[in-house]
Amino acid sequence: MASKSKSNPKQSTKSALSGRMSDMDLRLLRVFREVVHAGGLAPAEVALNISRSTISVHLSDLETRLGMQLCLRSRGRADFKLTPEGEALFQAIEELDGHLAQFKSQVNAIQSQLTGELRIVLPDDVLDIPQLNLPATLARLRDRAPQLQLDVQLAAPQELELEILAGRADVGINPLHSRRPGLSYQPLFSHQSMLYCGASHPCALDPNLPEETLTEQELAAPSHAVLSGAAHLYRLFPNRSTANHMAARLAMILSGKFIGFLPQYLAQSYLENGQLVTLYPQRFCYQIRNAVTFKSSAAEQPKVRLFLEELVVEG
Repeated sequence: MASKSKSNPKQSTKSALSGRMSDMDLRLLRVFREVVHAGGLAPAEVALNISRSTISVHLSDLETRLGMQLCLRSRGRADFKLTPEGEALFQAIEELDGHLAQFKSQVNAIQSQLTGELRIVLPDDVLDIPQLNLPATLARLRDRAPQLQLDVQLAAPQELELEILAGRADVGINPLHSRRPGLSYQPLFSHQSMLYCGASHPCALDPNLPEETLTEQELAAPSHAVLSGAAHLYRLFPNRSTANHMAARLAMILSGKFIGFLPQYLAQSYLENGQLVTLYPQRFCYQIRNAVTFKSSAAEQPKVRLFLEELVVEG
């Protein structure tokens, strides 16, 4: 009678992790690694944030999966000891960690070698926006991608979105008016817009001016569509002249011949030196939300993702 052949432990071990490793395999290996680093099940509870009994179950599952005993464990720390197989597996895991760290470095190096052009379009008062640190953003972009050419342009809000839709810009920051099909928006921050006049404007001399008289004044208005939440205020001013950029509207208001809406951050210094006066602050004001804007189809482009990662927003 032929004797039964004994099973080969090496064969069972070899087949244990055949095929693709699952997320559960990786999780069990991480648990084992943390137990070894901690020196036992009890001290590993804090690092893993799971109970000792759960850790023990995970180790048993890993041993069953691999077909070998990895450690001699007890309730205490002093009696925890790796078997030779456990020692070998721990060294293999440490090598794997080293390979993963090298992989991350290689990916970062690839990203830092981004080439081509990143076209950024921004509002003309970008340096006055307190929440947005453009110089720091540009510095971080250059550090992360030294070979990526930057093209920074200024545009009015409606022009900005059209530039992105037409493919002449990759990403921009602008007031969130309405959501255009084909564009994605990532909200950033909000600020208040108020009604102002120059110090030499007749309205500046009479803070109790009737609203009817105020709305008869010539308004310096945007040449593009205004925010839906502000449209009802602009409709109160039938007499208006237009400018497509914020800086031009500010100049018109400072001339003393026009009144107009400006963001508080832009008007602040002119208020402090007496060049601007706020008109009916409780009545004529509205909130502006700003967002990063880019083509929905370009959301996964490395240069667009890089801009989103390195954009510096404060406060």
